[in-house]
Amino acid sequence: MPIQTPSPPSPRELNAVIDALLARRRRHLARRPVYDILAAIDRCIRRWLDPDSDERRQAETHLPATTGLSPPMLRHVLPLVFGEYRGERLGALLDAELGGRDSLDRAVASDGGSRRAIGPGLSVHVLAGNLPGAGMDGVVFSLLVKSAVLVKAASAEPVLPDLFARSVAAVDPELGACLHVAHWPGGRADLEKAAFGRADLEKAAFGRADLVVVSGSDASLASIRGQLGANTRFMGYGHKLSFGLVTKAGLADRGALAHWSRAAAYDVAVYDQLGCLSPQLVYVEEDGPVSPREFAAALADGLAEWQITLPRGAVPTEAVSIIRRVRDRAEWQSLAGKDVVLHVSPGGTDWTVIYEADPTFAPSPLYRTVRVKPLRGPAHLAELLTDWCPYLEAVGMAADPSESARLGELLAGLGVSRVCPLGEMQRPPLNWRRGGRPRIGDFVCWTGSEPITKNIPSPRSLSLSKDEGEG
Repeated sequence: MPIQTPSPPSPRELNAVIDALLARRRRHLARRPVYDILAAIDRCIRRWLDPDSDERRQAETHLPATTGLSPPMLRHVLPLVFGEYRGERLGALLDAELGGRDSLDRAVASDGGSRRAIGPGLSVHVLAGNLPGAGMDGVVFSLLVKSAVLVKAASAEPVLPDLFARSVAAVDPELGACLHVAHWPGGRADLEKAAFGRADLEKAAFGRADLVVVSGSDASLASIRGQLGANTRFMGYGHKLSFGLVTKAGLADRGALAHWSRAAAYDVAVYDQLGCLSPQLVYVEEDGPVSPREFAAALADGLAEWQITLPRGAVPTEAVSIIRRVRDRAEWQSLAGKDVVLHVSPGGTDWTVIYEADPTFAPSPLYRTVRVKPLRGPAHLAELLTDWCPYLEAVGMAADPSESARLGELLAGLGVSRVCPLGEMQRPPLNWRRGGRPRIGDFVCWTGSEPITKNIPSPRSLSLSKDEGEG
């Protein structure tokens, strides 16, 4: 059955949707035990992890057209998208960040008094379209904290949010009734008003939200943040990038080279290098058993292997042109005698590896295009990454275990929020603090009740205290 994207609602229709979401939340979700919500979400996720379920079949049928990813890639990544949302893992995250999941159901003892976690009445999620499932974690977290959820699906990828909302409603109609996916054109408000007559639509959503969560470009984040009232909380996830780091100790022998180069190639290949956790560059420490040049050649071999198993998907014409320009520049530099080596896929732009002796950090045109650069030593990263620190997200490492603590401290000082082994960059655990922020703690506000005592000072005691002080 084909997926049809609904037409944009009118402001009146959208406000009616919000009214219904809030009413259902008050009737059902706000009073529902959190363990019951966890169980419902777990039933839903089990369907997404079943390759024979209707949800998976629909997703694998329709997502190649909307995401550009190849069918083998989608079959590989959909379990990565949903696998971390099993009930036991979500419950453990609630316990870790809220001090106990029970705090969402009732006041719990704390420091002689009590405290209670309260989720937003309405959370609005603006999803990005660059990756399947991008931003869906926030949707799951909002339901967990008993918030009604309005999702604005990305125009580029409207399918997965709709399928997920349907699957929630199928396993638990009451919970599904508190989640609605809407579709309307995003972008600059002045253009929306002129072209679509929808300037008031987003204000209706954002103006009634207690929390707005946005994934997208920095420009989109700034535009939406500017529309929010002073009492509306905002969580934004904008442009980020990641890289790989290979130390001398990590490449102790040829066996290590084969392992880590293939692991790095996997991290580049998954999602066609389009995510914030995709490495755009790999630094390889100099003067070790394996040179950075050798690592670049091995990385190219690894990408060639993954192209067979997880072929790259569709690439926009403009991106192909940019990749070809990057390749041409590298070839010209090599012909001019510069220390540059170009490795390319035969017959197309399926993958590109460029070794450059210049260690300056340079972002990639993506779609499996990666640079390998030499590094004098990890301490040199602070100098090389000065301008990029605000945008760093993750580093995938090939290092000796004895180095991990020291390197972790160094990278934390540069603003990196996640350090993991190469080969694991695209498999973040649920408790990964994206952007350095709590995963679920930011979704709640707290009410604290202090113990009632009779230790109230009297005017006489204050007077005596003053007299004694003067004496």
